[in-house]
Amino acid sequence: MEDIIIFGAGKMASKNREWAEFAGYRVLFFVDNDPGKWGGTIDGIPICSPGILKDHSCRVLFSDLYGKEIEAQLEEISYRGQRTGVRQLKKEAVCSKDINITLPKVQSGREAGFVFDAYFPGSNWGGVESFSCMVAGGLSELGVRTCLLCGPNERFDEFADHCLHFSGVEELELVKEMAVKIAESLPCIFISHASVALYAAQIVRSVFPDQIQVVIVAHGDEKNTYETLCYWADQADKIVCISKKIQSEFQNRYGLSKDILLYRPNPIQLPALAEKKKPQGSRLKIGFAARLRKEQKRVHLLPEIIDACVERKLNVEFHIAGEGECLELLQAYVEEKHLEESVHLAGWIAPVDMADFWEKQDVYLNISDFEGMSLAMLEAMACGAVPVVTEVSGVSDLIEDGKNGFIVSVDNWVKTADKIEILSKDRDMLQRASDHNMCLIREKCDVSDYAKWLMETFHF
Repeated sequence: MEDIIIFGAGKMASKNREWAEFAGYRVLFFVDNDPGKWGGTIDGIPICSPGILKDHSCRVLFSDLYGKEIEAQLEEISYRGQRTGVRQLKKEAVCSKDINITLPKVQSGREAGFVFDAYFPGSNWGGVESFSCMVAGGLSELGVRTCLLCGPNERFDEFADHCLHFSGVEELELVKEMAVKIAESLPCIFISHASVALYAAQIVRSVFPDQIQVVIVAHGDEKNTYETLCYWADQADKIVCISKKIQSEFQNRYGLSKDILLYRPNPIQLPALAEKKKPQGSRLKIGFAARLRKEQKRVHLLPEIIDACVERKLNVEFHIAGEGECLELLQAYVEEKHLEESVHLAGWIAPVDMADFWEKQDVYLNISDFEGMSLAMLEAMACGAVPVVTEVSGVSDLIEDGKNGFIVSVDNWVKTADKIEILSKDRDMLQRASDHNMCLIREKCDVSDYAKWLMETFHF
């Protein structure tokens, strides 16, 4: 057992000690720059001045948040030992062949199943949650064994079978509990969005390397997603990119080998609709469905688009579905401007009811500053709604600007009002684009086809 020193005696110190011991280290002591903590203890282990490091040369563990500052301090005293951030130590721990954990034995002769990382600590609902439920359902219909690892959100139980909920425990205990459940599902393909459940899957892989494949789905086009998935790429069998842009970014900007990357657009559960959409009437109906927040979705900007349409006297109405921080803002705006007849706030709509929502809309509106590939966009297009969207990841995979929808730059989001005006006046174009989109999504984004693709691509 190697010795380790933990730099930092704050609120995460005890949890870092647990991870260090799980990784096989013996914690000698904590060090901290706060003299007020010197002489105290954490879990019975003493807290010392950083000056004590001059007498040691073992590994030092520190918070990634303050990594640069601590590295500089260690350089200043010419510390000879290794330095490790907490994230790196956790990865080393779960990927160790000598990991100290007892897991259930693998059931012999069982067909491989799919385990979905659907874990989030909160109760919100978004694309990853819908993706997990839909794809698991598509596999189940093909007779494949599935399981979802979820947080406390009980909504999962309404839309998917075999949901396992985890909540109310410290991270390491949570990881251990998840690892046991994954081991009980072996052999399996683990489909991850790189939550804490990925740690658990790596533990299982360390113990049963021939019984699990780890597939990470790149759901987002933000820096953190790229960096996190690159960090785990050496432990993944494949990374599935849901847009061509995401695949290109991984290769060209982040240097991942094309061999580990697969491109596959997001799937949806196709609605049972006619091949062509019936005209909705003289008033153009514009649908918006998302988490109602400023970050990414930029919902606080919707009133400016609505105002632009009102000023032009367009015969339109807006239907906004979702919940979140901007709901009160929208409610106050509608009340202040007396727009109750033309702006309708539907609140949260269950996934199984979204087809009914989109079937009533003529236009799908999205003004996000980044996306992966919006499931709402695919669902809307499948129901015949014509997209008017900002130029984010995934849109150019399916939309030809001016043919089956409109794309505006992220910075010129207000120009969506111009495109809405075009569709309001040119109903023939609206109908052509609607018919095209309904056929296109059925051809490219059927969850049944996606489930078959998973089975053909990942197997033992």
